[in-house]
Amino acid sequence: MNNLHVSPAVRYVGADDTSIDLFESQYPVPHGVSYNSYVILDEKTAVLDTVDRRATEAWLKNLEEVLGGRQPDYLVLHHLEPDHAGSAGAFLEKYPDATVVGNAKTFTMLSKYYAYDGSRTVTVKEGDTLSLGGHVLTFVMAPMVHWPEVMVSYESSEKILFSADGFGTFGALSANRPWIEGAARYYFNIVGKYGASVQALLKKAAGLDIQTICPLHGPVLREDLGYYIGKYDQWSRYEAEEPGAVLVAYASIHGNTAQAARKMKEILERKGTGKQAGHRPDVRKEPAAERGTVKQEQKREGEQQKEIDQATLALIADTM
Repeated sequence: MNNLHVSPAVRYVGADDTSIDLFESQYPVPHGVSYNSYVILDEKTAVLDTVDRRATEAWLKNLEEVLGGRQPDYLVLHHLEPDHAGSAGAFLEKYPDATVVGNAKTFTMLSKYYAYDGSRTVTVKEGDTLSLGGHVLTFVMAPMVHWPEVMVSYESSEKILFSADGFGTFGALSANRPWIEGAARYYFNIVGKYGASVQALLKKAAGLDIQTICPLHGPVLREDLGYYIGKYDQWSRYEAEEPGAVLVAYASIHGNTAQAARKMKEILERKGTGKQAGHRPDVRKEPAAERGTVKQEQKREGEQQKEIDQATLALIADTM
């Protein structure tokens, strides 16, 4: 087990997945990914989220070790996506007396995945609390960050935000990669289209005294939290990280869209964006892999594609 513990009372029980090739069957993760789960040990114990079924066995072993013979009182489900709730069924089989905590949408969706004892549930809404003893969780709804049932929770005694997929990043914890290396790619692929929802959550979080962020992927964040929050604020506003910079992102099966995108880059530069326009053909890929792919793609396009659709380019120019 990764020996990351948030505090003596808040323990990490997640698992690394270093054998996965494509996250969600489409995003290359050469450094793997972590499925994070936490346990709060107090008068009552709460398990916060589960892991992907690929890591169920390791997670249950970690959980049993940290519980030390205690029975968990609660399973809190912040997010029902399979990489976080995929082991809920195995958990409930092993610990049938545990009470499941979620919001109304959680249980509407959970019933489609697992059979569970509906009498052993607690349905929470915005601002509700769950007392474990000295630790108290306050629940904050975060719909469409990035699923409709998502919520986060704030533990007030240690000032910890359990942020669900928010502030997550690609990369197994054992790989020890910098957060920012995979965070932008993770954000734009997983959460990026829901900027307004992220902004709504950030406004709620602004009223909390947060000293630690515990996401469901990637490292626990403890220092310079303003940097991470600032990145999410900027990304969710769809603002350029460098003033005047423009990103032209595209995918191109036959090469035509790639040529149109490069033409758009030329048009932007002629019109003066203040900086050279950049293009990124596939934000799913790691930068190093991307560079090789671009060169190969350009060569192939040069051989296969002799002419550009002039009507398309005219339309692009007219819109600038």
